[in-house]
Amino acid sequence: MVDSDRDARIATEAALARRFQPDYRVLTADSPVSGLEALERLADNGEDVVLIAADLHLPGMDGVTFLERAHELHRSASRVLLLSMDEHYTRIPFTELPVLQQATALGRIDFWIVKGWVTPEEWLYPEVQQVLSAWTIANRPHHVVYRVVGEQWAPRSHLVRDLLSRNGVPFAFAPVDSAEGQQLLREHSIDPRRLPALIRNDGTVLHDPSFAEIADAHGIQVQPPDEIYDLAILGAGPAGLAAAVYGTSEGLRTVVIEQLALGGQAGTSSLIRNYLGFPRGLSGSDLAHRAWQQAVLFGTEFVFTRGATRLSTLDDHYVVSLDDGSESLVRSLIIATGVTYRRLDVEDVERFVGTGVFYGASAVEAPATTGQEVYVIGGANSAGQAALHLARFAARVTLVVRGQSLAASMSDYLVRQLTATENIEVLLRTQVVGVHGKSHLESLTIEHDGRRDEVPATALFVLIGAQPHTDWLRDTVELDEHGFILTGSDISQSAWRGLRGPLPFETSRPGVFAAGDVRYGSVKRVAGAVGEGSACVGSVHRYLADVPVLRAR
Repeated sequence: MVDSDRDARIATEAALARRFQPDYRVLTADSPVSGLEALERLADNGEDVVLIAADLHLPGMDGVTFLERAHELHRSASRVLLLSMDEHYTRIPFTELPVLQQATALGRIDFWIVKGWVTPEEWLYPEVQQVLSAWTIANRPHHVVYRVVGEQWAPRSHLVRDLLSRNGVPFAFAPVDSAEGQQLLREHSIDPRRLPALIRNDGTVLHDPSFAEIADAHGIQVQPPDEIYDLAILGAGPAGLAAAVYGTSEGLRTVVIEQLALGGQAGTSSLIRNYLGFPRGLSGSDLAHRAWQQAVLFGTEFVFTRGATRLSTLDDHYVVSLDDGSESLVRSLIIATGVTYRRLDVEDVERFVGTGVFYGASAVEAPATTGQEVYVIGGANSAGQAALHLARFAARVTLVVRGQSLAASMSDYLVRQLTATENIEVLLRTQVVGVHGKSHLESLTIEHDGRRDEVPATALFVLIGAQPHTDWLRDTVELDEHGFILTGSDISQSAWRGLRGPLPFETSRPGVFAAGDVRYGSVKRVAGAVGEGSACVGSVHRYLADVPVLRAR
């Protein structure tokens, strides 16, 4: 902590030491010069720095500039700007608001703390503890459910780790060619020909397990009970989870059926800064797991690793057929299956999927890019968030965009933050036209204004466009030419099968609704999906209250 205000420095140091020693050392400096010297010594000695705090008004250098310099020495440390309380005595000193807005928007700080607190428990400790917890989970031994042994760049290894990560299952990974990996092979008699292997806490080993086998071993429900539900929700992304929370909390017996992971596409976002109520931002995974806990506590049931294949009727109910042959009988249905990123149309690219080419942000692979050259394809918010997250690890991140600018498809705060991040380069009017390597990705061919160049690349993250997986619904509900589900007033008169007009979010079949990215006309934002999922439940109640008889013309 660097602060030239002696009284404030002593008070904050004493408060931090009282709460966090002996697990952490608290070091202080009264000037930016002495602070940087101390940080250089720590870096030379290989010591870990978790948090760096600096007062905004330092002699000879402002606090934001100091934190930028300090971050070059300790990339994993959180940057905290200390602000003196102004005459309004609020959490945000309005006299410093322009500086705070700019530093936050450009990603030059991670958060801020106002000095002058009455008790540290109120404004200081909660903020610091959040940083310490996140850093420890990322960098120190912590509670794990599985220890995973596999090849770093093998596709199956990537898929398993991605599944665990996106579903919030704590795990530790050991490459098979590492000393730890070889030791685990010996201790648990692991067959090296059947990797990846998952070692449970009781010592049992799952060799190259399917997603359903992992879920079953983890005690997760993988088949729907033989009961009738008031509401079934397909998809556990933001829209589906919001619908689950509101449906169950309002008395509907609800089941959520999810094929892959909590959070859907949004679950891969490393930091969502424009979601209401989280001024420091939160990851898509964190948001999804908070919502999942809410839904579970209200009584929502979840069925994982199963996808819907058919929708039919039985008397006054709908029958949802799943890909394992099981069925779920429901009175109403919300389709919130979202979208997935389009595949990259480049020769041989599928050969490198999981071995250097990844669809989505794939946060689980970010640490493996430390010191490497990384490329991200895409021009929307998800691509910008992925580039910023990867920049914390990679030596250089290049964002490849086909369009003329980012302004049309990306939020302004992300555009400004990308511009301000030194190790991120944005290439407009550019596309990837070739991928190269032997066992894993080694280089790319990029085309810019007609010129082609081959560039070294360890990883390529593809976040281009989106497509709904609704082919199984094509003869069931009305879709647009791209496969998005039409609802409400967008339904054609000839397709509507009800005796009344369609309700908001209702598809061409009465009692079947759609919400989130899979719905035609949705805004493709996390907050929009949450809003649609919540509001959709109101239409479900109206439908169920009418006790309609399903009629098909």
